[in-house]
Amino acid sequence: MTTTNFMKGKQRTSCFVALIATTVIFNGCMTVRLPKAEIKSGEPSEILTWNHVVEEALKNHPDLKEAQANVQSLARSRDSAIGSYLPSVSGEFDRSRFRTAGGTAPKNSMDMGIQASQPIFTGFQILGDFLQAKRNLAAEEYAYLNTSADVRLRLRSVYVNLLRLEKLLEVSKQISERRQQNAELIRLRYEAGREHVGSLLRSEAIARQAGFEVDQTTRSIETTSLRLGRELGGDFFTRTRVAGDLSTMIPEAPKINPKFSELAEQTPSVRQLIKLAESKKAAVLSAQSAIWPQVNGTYDYGYSGDRSSNLDKHYEVGMSVSAPFFEGGKNVQAIRKATSDYEAARETAKSARDETLVKQSEAWAAFRNALDLVEVRKKFLTAAEERSEIIRSQYTSGLVNFQDFDLAEQDLADSQKAHVEALANALTQEANWEFEKGGTLEEILREQ
Repeated sequence: MTTTNFMKGKQRTSCFVALIATTVIFNGCMTVRLPKAEIKSGEPSEILTWNHVVEEALKNHPDLKEAQANVQSLARSRDSAIGSYLPSVSGEFDRSRFRTAGGTAPKNSMDMGIQASQPIFTGFQILGDFLQAKRNLAAEEYAYLNTSADVRLRLRSVYVNLLRLEKLLEVSKQISERRQQNAELIRLRYEAGREHVGSLLRSEAIARQAGFEVDQTTRSIETTSLRLGRELGGDFFTRTRVAGDLSTMIPEAPKINPKFSELAEQTPSVRQLIKLAESKKAAVLSAQSAIWPQVNGTYDYGYSGDRSSNLDKHYEVGMSVSAPFFEGGKNVQAIRKATSDYEAARETAKSARDETLVKQSEAWAAFRNALDLVEVRKKFLTAAEERSEIIRSQYTSGLVNFQDFDLAEQDLADSQKAHVEALANALTQEANWEFEKGGTLEEILREQ
């Protein structure tokens, strides 16, 4: 191999190594690393109140941060559209050395200056673009409120679910203890020859099932605690305690039915679609600019010559006008397309408004039904408690058989759990009603 070929090969190798190194460096710069997710054993240092979890979600929830970033992005787009009203100014510097064909001595050339352009009339395109960017920003702000409402619903639902599970765990432990007592009672009666083996086996199976429900509820609390951690922005604990009592949290039944026709159009999801329709309407104005003449003012100021000591000053002020005569119908079709897009967006908003109206009425009815059911379940629980004590006393005295005793005990356990479920369902339906109205996390803090 000659020295020249060796040097060329070495240069190619160096370039290849440099390329690889550059790729590795920039690939590392483009890597996205998420914060580490950590599940902490045990409970947090404090019992979480509702206001506390709302504040934490507002600060840390990734969905809210994403929505806020989207709002900021469209705010920059709006600011960029405003910039189209202002003149554009650029500077230029050019220095060259050249030789003409057949020439003997090379020549120098130097040119420097600034150029400015000011749009005077753009057929309302700048106005249309600005209005479109402004409406898109407003739509994204309503999208944030809709995200906040969605997070509020999920946060409230998991908060209520944790309270429900804590109450169910308490009730399940009471039921398990009572079932164990019943199994012992029936075992004694069986040994005394006053009860058959079928009753004994059933009572033992029921006691075992009650113990299983305690373990099942405990595991559900752990998984629900992780769900709450997700809604708080990723602060995970295997057991989270939340403050509140289901019975005292039940709101009073509203006395006046809401006006769904007025509420529906004010929800963030519908307002977002209305603003998007307005953005499409502004796009029609931008599309119409293609059939209007364009007027721009220009200004050019600078120096030129063959060297820095011999430059001539020049400047120019002017105005340019251009008018479209025929573009193959593209401008007209663009206007028609923009008009169709606007009409479609308007109908989308109307459809969402009408659907929201129906959903609000359904959520309201479910909320009222859930409130009424709480009273019904409370009365059943009171009756079951009285009946179970009476029949338990009668069974001990031998006045009723095992079947009546078993039915009364099962009715008591079912009534206790049904009452807890009714309380939690009322609060969940209240949260769903607030969601359909568009209630946000920020409103909770403002109402304090």
